[in-house]
Amino acid sequence: MRWLHRGLMWLGAIGLALLVLRSGPARLARDAAALGAGAAFVVAAAALEHLLHALAWGRCFAPRRRPPLRELLGAQIAAHAVNLATPTATLGGEVVRGGLAWGGASTGERVAALTADRLSHALADVAIGLVGFAVLLRSGVLEGAALAASGAGALALVTGIGAFFSLQRRGRLASVLGRGRAARRLLGADRAARLASGTRELDGRLAALHAERPRDFAAAVALHALGTSVGALQLAIFLAWLGAPWSAAGVAAMFAAATALDLLAFFVPARLGAHEAARMVAFAVGGLEPARGLLFALVLRVEQLAWAGLGIALYARAGRALRRAAGAA
Repeated sequence: MRWLHRGLMWLGAIGLALLVLRSGPARLARDAAALGAGAAFVVAAAALEHLLHALAWGRCFAPRRRPPLRELLGAQIAAHAVNLATPTATLGGEVVRGGLAWGGASTGERVAALTADRLSHALADVAIGLVGFAVLLRSGVLEGAALAASGAGALALVTGIGAFFSLQRRGRLASVLGRGRAARRLLGADRAARLASGTRELDGRLAALHAERPRDFAAAVALHALGTSVGALQLAIFLAWLGAPWSAAGVAAMFAAATALDLLAFFVPARLGAHEAARMVAFAVGGLEPARGLLFALVLRVEQLAWAGLGIALYARAGRALRRAAGAA
């Protein structure tokens, strides 16, 4: 798998270089100079995104067991850094979130909250992505093989998320993996029995969330949708600072289209190249110059790196605190 990851990274890097050459480095430099300090506002707007995602995660905990927002936000930003810096398909970030989140919650509570949060975030992103797919269809930018591949990808995403939601709501998500002969053969009878016990507990917590606190789960989906939609605010800031023509409806359509393309490129490490191409296509859909879409994507890369730096610092600080606590015990 390592060779595949490296291969995709190299292909993404080559694709990004070709996009820069096609757009014209001189043109990109002029627009970057015109944007100037506006880039800082685009980067700063991501604070709202992280805050909303942290609030959404908090709604997946029981009200009296909900970690403080400060703890959730710090773990959220640290997880973002790990996901960006490591080839773990976001799983590394989930381990960080589970490890750094408030120690007052049990391991079972944290795992259940993380699992529910992943689903609520996925539902929010797919809902926005489906709107974006409709925008792409209406614009006519997808034709032939690209249209067929995008349609198949969208169908696969909806089917997968729908199955995930159905299993989680019925309390059967973890038991699919934790029970059966395969688990006993791989882990042995004793470990398989412990795994089965843990999966029953997890499924019970997830089923209770959906049965007893459906409004909390719906609030998590809504908050994640708002958090993801901060990208539309960043786009509006970018266009306004450059003096480019824009409207709220146009920005929403461009943002949704880019989100749809991002979802279809989930397998590309860091979406290198795909992220930039998605913004260029979105700008073309909005009747704007694709080269400016590439510049916007590069500004978002700067934003990712800036927040990743903060996240790594928070992770290191939390790690030192955990080691001190372990030493004191």
